[in-house]
Amino acid sequence: MNKIEYKQMKSLLIKGASVVGPDQVYRADVLVEDSLIAQINPAIRPGKGTAVMHARGKYVLPGFIDIHNHGSVGFDTSFGTYRQQDDAFDSTAQAYKNGLKAALDFYIRTGINKVLLTTMAAPLDQLCRALSLVRDFLEEQPAYRELVYGINLEGTFLKDPVYAGAQNPEYFYAAEQQVIDRLQEASGNLLKIVNLPPEHDEQGCRLTKDLVKNGIIVAGGHSAAFGDNFDRAVKAGLNVAVHFLNGPSRSSSKGFRGGGAVEAMLRSDKVYLEVICDGYHVAPAYVRDIIARKGHERVVIITDSMFANGLSGLERFELLGLKGAVSSNKKYLQVLGKENTLFGSVLTADTGYGNMVLWLTTPIPGIWHRTHQALSLHEALVYASVMYSANPARLLGIFNKHGGRPGCGSVEVGKSADLLVADVAPGEFSLAHNILGGKVYTWFNK
Repeated sequence: MNKIEYKQMKSLLIKGASVVGPDQVYRADVLVEDSLIAQINPAIRPGKGTAVMHARGKYVLPGFIDIHNHGSVGFDTSFGTYRQQDDAFDSTAQAYKNGLKAALDFYIRTGINKVLLTTMAAPLDQLCRALSLVRDFLEEQPAYRELVYGINLEGTFLKDPVYAGAQNPEYFYAAEQQVIDRLQEASGNLLKIVNLPPEHDEQGCRLTKDLVKNGIIVAGGHSAAFGDNFDRAVKAGLNVAVHFLNGPSRSSSKGFRGGGAVEAMLRSDKVYLEVICDGYHVAPAYVRDIIARKGHERVVIITDSMFANGLSGLERFELLGLKGAVSSNKKYLQVLGKENTLFGSVLTADTGYGNMVLWLTTPIPGIWHRTHQALSLHEALVYASVMYSANPARLLGIFNKHGGRPGCGSVEVGKSADLLVADVAPGEFSLAHNILGGKVYTWFNK
């Protein structure tokens, strides 16, 4: 059984590491004081009472921010803790909170510093209860409050069953403010992202404007929208594409209505694209095409992790009437009987980062581009950190100072000490330390 502990450091000096900065990698020491990055210089001498972490040969990089994560190690945000013996979820309060804690500890061990717990299409009463348990857990366990940034409501407002993917159309709801109000009340105002596909038309645009006015980010995915509908939603405030190219969202190369949602997502400079970097949901060639088209400043790496992630021995399962299976190589999930329909992922954040670095440092023939040249390792590290840390922080409005709190998402003086110390190579990521707001986490088997 894995056990995780943390030690709050008032003053910590990380010596001799290579720092992955906002635009370059360089050798420097990093001094953390009172949970903030106080200095970054080539040679800092520790003061009295300063703890020293020797990190020569390792990299210091910003902690990962995963804005789309349903669960791991048996826990699911919407349904509770999975009982493998009877293929069912236990949503009792204690089981839910125990499962949530196990999942959060798992995230810390894999490099996540902030996570949006993501929901699926489910009965509204069930979602309200689940989100109230998240709220209660954070009140009881305040040490996790910095890690859980909020809730991503993915499945509730889906509309067209053809584009449901692994979501259950029985539990799709109309785009109404009263649904948001119930969920916000239950969660203690934790909703940060709401997936509101543009095919809700004028009603959806009105709700989009209201959500944005109230500080909630509006996403679009699982969408049947044509390009013109999607463009109208972007003007209303939508600015995230849900797990881009994994589908299911309408794509059309025909010259009508601006194509489909996919074409509109690519066209708009305002829209960030979520990308799952496991190599199955989106092929590496397409990932490089996406970056070439949008620029790495508009790509957000996500896991879309499901409860099966890190759960050994699982082969098949059922989730609210939908049957799923673990692939034979244990690296992805699929809807049973639909080989080409994937069911979330079993991707961990550290693996996703390592994959991205590998793909960026490898010459890859593209689909829409003839070829993509290899970047240097240092260039790839910067690009990957921008996509996994800086971009989600910008999207969430926390990259710079906000509400009296320091910014995060990059290794810069004055920002929150949300840092990873790791060995990194193309396709490899070995985390030595996760530092979250000055708390240094360690983990071991007991």
